[in-house]
Amino acid sequence: MYPYIEIFWTKLYMTGIWIVISCFVFLLTVYILSKKYHQEFIRFFNWLPWLLICIYLSGLYFSFFLNGGIVPTSFWVFSPYWYNFSLIGILLAAFVLILIFLAQFRRNETKKIWIDILFFWFVNSLIVLWIFLVLWDNFVWKPYTWPLHITALTQDSALVKYWWVYPIWIFLSLGALAINLIVTVLKLIKKRSGIWLLWFILLFVLFIAILPFWNYPAHGVMSVFWMFTLDINYYVLIFLIVFCLLSYRKLSKPM
Repeated sequence: MYPYIEIFWTKLYMTGIWIVISCFVFLLTVYILSKKYHQEFIRFFNWLPWLLICIYLSGLYFSFFLNGGIVPTSFWVFSPYWYNFSLIGILLAAFVLILIFLAQFRRNETKKIWIDILFFWFVNSLIVLWIFLVLWDNFVWKPYTWPLHITALTQDSALVKYWWVYPIWIFLSLGALAINLIVTVLKLIKKRSGIWLLWFILLFVLFIAILPFWNYPAHGVMSVFWMFTLDINYYVLIFLIVFCLLSYRKLSKPM
């Protein structure tokens, strides 16, 4: 919608600005909650660079791979310039790195506490990221003709050719905010750790719900019951939902 601002003849892209701010919110959330629950923030902080590097490389490589590449022949594949990040690359890298991080704790109770901390990191970051990424052009939503919409604010925007599109980011931000408030209240009532694995499932369901409204190249397309069309994004999100369910059952069993 408004892809960049220009300061002293330098273009600052909205995508990059809000990714950085979202990362700051993520780090602040983990710091506050780790202190609250008496966990070692420094252990997470030392692991953080691996998380960010792997998400960055995985997001770009999966985008390259899904477009027909296998072995990169140029470092330009890993350039952030066009923000060619794959959703499944980001999710899978975060999934694997979080499992590695949790594996260093022997006690299930400690793992449950960190799952709760990571849940609030995920939700708080997405509230900020989603509501402000309305301004970016890297994820373009499908055309929409009803009154509630977003449109281009400058001729440089990719939305010019679509005129009006769905304001999905706003809805997701409000949804994440509602989930955050509900979970916070439930946490005060339940006083249990680890239960927010189930709310991760709801967030992944929200991701599935937005896919039909998103303009993106589908890969590995399959028709289900002649009614639904699925692709690799759906497969990965369904896998994560099943994994969260199984993990919740495992962590809920008495040791």
